[in-house]
Amino acid sequence: MNAAPVTKPRASFAAWLLPVTAIVLLAGHMSGAMACLSEHDVTSIKPRDFTIGFSLLSLLLVFFNRPAFSPLALALLIIPFLRFADAAALKRYINVLDGDPNIAVMTLGSILLVTTVSLLVLCTENGVQIARRAAIAIILLGSASIAYEAAGLAEYSQISGRPAGFLTQPNEAIIMVCLMLGIVLTLSEAFWLNFAVIAIAAVGVGLTLSRSGMLVFVLMVFCYLAANLRKHFGKIVIITAVSIPAVLAGFAILLQMASSRNMGTDKNATDRVAAITGIFGGNTDKMESQERMKDLRDGWEAVTDSPVFGHGTGCASSQWQPHNQWVAIWLDIGVGGVMLYALSLLTLTILCLKAGGKGFFALLPLWCFSVFSQNLVETAGYWFCAGVVAVVTTKGRFRFAIQRAPASTAPTHQVSVPHWQP
Repeated sequence: MNAAPVTKPRASFAAWLLPVTAIVLLAGHMSGAMACLSEHDVTSIKPRDFTIGFSLLSLLLVFFNRPAFSPLALALLIIPFLRFADAAALKRYINVLDGDPNIAVMTLGSILLVTTVSLLVLCTENGVQIARRAAIAIILLGSASIAYEAAGLAEYSQISGRPAGFLTQPNEAIIMVCLMLGIVLTLSEAFWLNFAVIAIAAVGVGLTLSRSGMLVFVLMVFCYLAANLRKHFGKIVIITAVSIPAVLAGFAILLQMASSRNMGTDKNATDRVAAITGIFGGNTDKMESQERMKDLRDGWEAVTDSPVFGHGTGCASSQWQPHNQWVAIWLDIGVGGVMLYALSLLTLTILCLKAGGKGFFALLPLWCFSVFSQNLVETAGYWFCAGVVAVVTTKGRFRFAIQRAPASTAPTHQVSVPHWQP
């Protein structure tokens, strides 16, 4: 007698709705789309209302999906929380944006809220799938908006002549694209899909003329090719043959843009194209920026003035701009912040090594960009990427469960103590 077929239980409404709300929130916030479109009067929805509304809805749906919390992923909230508390409560440094000191505090609160949602979503049963789809959506929005601006159809960038897309700052746009690419390469095993995403990301990376962004992007693609060389050798040969003329065409377009359009100054554009070209030729001499080196030295001098407690959250990005996350976090919250930041990255690295390299592609941009940018810990996308590494390299989870007590002892419900699931 044949056994009855096993039917998979239907997903609940909360399980169906969570991916929708989470992806809309993460893509809309991390790509900068909602803030940019609202600023340009394309949409009447305020970024604040969008962030709060979708965050609260997503949090509610997360708890209806019985999340199994990752202690390490939740620990990543410490630095964003300390920065928000420093700016909101201690107010050691008043960062005035658009004439209002409260805007910077609300921005940090928004980042903390979205970061919390992103890390909690990763703790749900379908969190990995949601993260992969959200990362792809962010890359699509980022590269598409950069290409749209490069075509002369819009002006989003804060730097004249350098397209930046919705995030309005070219370097921040490329950092976000590379972080999301790291998530996709970590969570997706579909080789052709991954290379399609790489190709889309390459458009955004190239058009912004970001030297550090191109360097990290090339390193990520090289590592991905090396890791898959034996398994997909034939496919990689085909891709390489197709990519060479595409890359040459891309350089030709960049040179044409540099000579025909005002990218800040003609010398600036020429130097950037030369630096990016040098990366592929193995020459990184033109990657160095004397202006950035001066900013770094000025930042380090400020660190030595208050090495223990720093000068207050917000000073690194508004007053000194050292273009280095290690110096920036030291300026903001002191040596304790540097130690927490180092502990976070070192812990993720050790777990990645113990897991046989799992999570490496998401870990790579976390380290690489730390020496190029001072704004990493101010973005929810950075902690989202770190959360992916934490989730894929650890197995221990805990959850809160509501259980009915025996009728003989108590007729009411009680909340059980959180229990560990190795």
